[in-house]
Amino acid sequence: MSTIPIRSSYRSFFSALALVSAATALLLGLTGCGGGDDSPAPSATAANVTLSGVAATGAPIANAQVKAVNAKGQSVTTTSAADGSFSISIADSAPYALSVTDGSGKVWYSYAPAGGSVNITPLSTLALAKAFGNQPLSQLVDGWTTTRLDAATVLAAAKTLNANFQALLQAQGVDYSSFNVFSSAFSANHSGFDAVLDAMRLQFSCTGSVCTEQITSPLGNALITWNSELATAGISLSFTAQGGGGGGTTINVNLGACKAAVAGTWSMLVDTSVAGLGSVGIPQICVDGLPGAPTSQAEFCSSTSYASQLPPGVEIVSCSFAANVGTYDVRISTPIALSYTVKYTFVKR
Repeated sequence: MSTIPIRSSYRSFFSALALVSAATALLLGLTGCGGGDDSPAPSATAANVTLSGVAATGAPIANAQVKAVNAKGQSVTTTSAADGSFSISIADSAPYALSVTDGSGKVWYSYAPAGGSVNITPLSTLALAKAFGNQPLSQLVDGWTTTRLDAATVLAAAKTLNANFQALLQAQGVDYSSFNVFSSAFSANHSGFDAVLDAMRLQFSCTGSVCTEQITSPLGNALITWNSELATAGISLSFTAQGGGGGGTTINVNLGACKAAVAGTWSMLVDTSVAGLGSVGIPQICVDGLPGAPTSQAEFCSSTSYASQLPPGVEIVSCSFAANVGTYDVRISTPIALSYTVKYTFVKR
């Protein structure tokens, strides 16, 4: 049985094109060699992502159990360090819900649309609660396989949070227009964003279906009353795709469907049609997390990087590109003779 890697790090869409072309050629070669009826389908290797960041309420949440859950309901735990930092590896199935229980027994939550930076704090918890319509977050995490949230919904709640906390963030030198409470880096050192956490206390009161929050100062005085109608036009937040080796962007190659895409990145949808293959179909491939996309036919069709990474026996016959859609006509000479067409559609997330 042959294996196609489904997750790796690449510096540009050209390498992603080559990866997909190699996978497609392998799929076609195996299908042709096996007559289309008894050859085993290529399998996908298991892959992990790493989620790392800081768990803090102002003071670090030290030596505490951090739990991550992926979209398949698989969970992994680790223990936070003395400074609240943690790093956890989990099977690659985005998005991810995270939680940590502090020394007083309170549970705090967070969200990650992909591997990379993620923090767990009272403010990530508050934003996630708002994204979930003020329902208990334990219900969200317990049913994560079906109740999971998309990145756009979570980011919208984070923007509204920044609008509500604008004065407090600015007072501590934090740029409210760009700081993402879920993923922006900080240290539990009582300065910057951590000083904002020091200056507030968050308390939830939940029934079986809805929660209300109280945001007070450490002395118990009312600090902020949530206003969901505040303007967020000047706030621009995004999740940053996890970096790979050599400064590349991590991409996810998925047979059959896209995963939750990271805002600001590109997805590449790949559809293959084969001459003379009858009813045997090739599944759509989606590549998520690309840092960019081609802007012209010359750029799409003239990459020596792409051509150099094609497997032996694969030849480009013709190429075209227009309106974010590119097409390659390709011929395989080994292990079988076969011609096919691949359409690449680039979508900005």
